[in-house]
Amino acid sequence: MLSLEKQMLFLISSADGIDVKRLIEIYDARNVAEQVVRNALVRLKKDEYIHSLERSKYSITERGLDFITTINRKPLLLDKRWDGQWLTVMFEVPESERKKRDALRSDLLQLGFGPLYKGVYITPWDYAEEVLRFAEQYDLGACLTLLRGSFIYQSPTPLRAKQLWPLEELNEIYRGRMDWFRTEFVPAADRLLEAPADGLAIFVRFLELGELLAELSLSDPMLPQELLDESWLGRACFGEMQVYLNKLANAIPTTSTYYAFVSRLLQG
Repeated sequence: MLSLEKQMLFLISSADGIDVKRLIEIYDARNVAEQVVRNALVRLKKDEYIHSLERSKYSITERGLDFITTINRKPLLLDKRWDGQWLTVMFEVPESERKKRDALRSDLLQLGFGPLYKGVYITPWDYAEEVLRFAEQYDLGACLTLLRGSFIYQSPTPLRAKQLWPLEELNEIYRGRMDWFRTEFVPAADRLLEAPADGLAIFVRFLELGELLAELSLSDPMLPQELLDESWLGRACFGEMQVYLNKLANAIPTTSTYYAFVSRLLQG
């Protein structure tokens, strides 16, 4: 799923539905063409993430809500205490079902699983419910086995974690994003906070930062501190950006038509 589609899914879920005209207005402020917005809606509907119960108005489906919940859940793992247990997923899918196999693998990696061996993926977090949902979605339940427990031999260490997950590459991405955030994004957004007007300009910045956090969230396995070394920047980056995201949300006037899209974040 493209980043634009993920963000649109967030907007649709946040406001309990939204009409196409409003989406076009929002993305016009981000210099996104109307046809691009309409094409994204078509893809989301085709993949059953959204549906249209009224003409030109879309609402999120259960599948779409599951996807959004997964995205929102990952950053919460930063403050969760790890119990030392591992979830292992093993699968062997026939070559005739290669597309389903590749889709399952992609979903596991996006959740934060690391490839231990061919067809064997591990994560320190309990994603059993999500994995079973994937298995049902792709009709691969008979090809898949889940285990939960601890390692007796060769339990992953911070050094081994760097081999299972692209942590060094991710750390460089975090470094670059933090530099951009501090030197470019914050100074520009701070100027908007001085005169919020109807909230649209601030909301556009809110979407920009939220989109970045969602992308980082889907790339980051959100490993517990025990599996990371002292140079890891992910936790600091998320914390700093999340604080500013809330600052932007709070700056949108409650009378603004855009407040509905951030109210759940503020209430949470």
